[in-house]
Order: sequence, then C-alpha cells, then structure tokens
Amino acid sequence: MRISVIMPVYLGGYQFDVHHSASNPEDKFIRAVDSFLNQTLKDSELIIVADGCDKAKDIWEQYYRHAGRIIFKWIHKQVLFSGKVRQAGIDMAIGEIVCYLDHDDMLGSNHLQIISDNFDTDKFDWVYYDDYLIRNASHSIIDTRNVLPKRNSMGTSSICHKSSIPVVWGDGNTHDFDMIEKYLLHLRYTKIKTPEYYVCHCSGLKMDF
Repeated sequence: MRISVIMPVYLGGYQFDVHHSASNPEDKFIRAVDSFLNQTLKDSELIIVADGCDKAKDIWEQYYRHAGRIIFKWIHKQVLFSGKVRQAGIDMAIGEIVCYLDHDDMLGSNHLQIISDNFDTDKFDWVYYDDYLIRNASHSIIDTRNVLPKRNSMGTSSICHKSSIPVVWGDGNTHDFDMIEKYLLHLRYTKIKTPEYYVCHCSGLKMDF
C-alpha cells in the first residue's frame, strides 16, 4: 500500500489556553472521512483512532463500517494533546508513506495523489509542503500558507514521512514540531508541490469553518 492516513479523533469539548475544540465536531468528522473516501488515489488507507470517543465509534459503525479502506481503533481516553493517539495509528499502518488528517480539517480529492507523485521515497525520508487556510464559512476565501521547516510554521497538516522512520509522538500542545525536530529534521527531506490539505479549524488563527 502506498499511503496510510492517520486521524486521531475526540469529539468532546476541550479548552486549554487559547486552544479550544471545533464547533459541530460530528459534522466535521464526517466531512473529513468523506474527503478521504473521495481521494483519486485508492492505494491508501485511513486509520481512525478514537481517543476514548464513543461518538466517533457510533458514527463509524453507522456510516463507515463497510466503506472499505477504513480501519477504526478505539483506545482509552488519553491526556489532552497526547501523542499516544497518533502513535496507535502509526503502529497499525501498512502504507509506505504516513500522512495525517485532523478530524476537523479536510482533504481535496487529489491530495494523496499529489503526495504519491512527488514523494520520491528512494531519495527522501520525508517531505513537507504548503497547506491551505479556510477563512470563511462558505470556503470561498482560501489562503495558501507558506510552510517552513521551523517551529510555529510546520505541523501535521504539512508533512508526511516514510513509515519505516521510527518516529515517536510525545504529549503536549507543541508536540507536532517536537516530533519533527527530534526524528525528522536530521534526515533527507525536501519541499514538494502543494497538495490539497485544507486547515478548517485553528484556534490560534481564529478559524472554525
């Protein structure tokens, strides 16, 4: 298999400093899963890891149990921003490439195909790319975010890596770049053509669409 997509999901509310949960989380979760199913690249799987979330399990059972290419795993509730949720998905992944999707974001239909076409796994261990910021409810205002390999610029919406890289996700709300800095930055990487990752929820940027 070419690509495994890891999606952690918790549909309950949370509040920590400026960080807070998205509105209408169930609808956004369905939107995210549907955006995977609509991918032009079918040589892929979506691994949903429910962080003690029975709501996510109910939605999966109602809509996606027989959809194909979707693996669902429920784990006991972890601490807020725990890396163990993504790690559980990585441990199950069989794709050559691992990428990520937050349950309150979405993918354009060519996202995985663009990654597959531009990630030469013989030359590079991981790649990064720009992503798109959704600025209004109708999704008519979209900004391209120029991503750089540094803290406060790069996160899971803008990276993917070979599954053979033994990354370990830590805990905490800054753990995205902590993982990148510790396990990826010293390896072979490049920036590739921008695929189609749409960031719809980001508390710090006051986005919730």
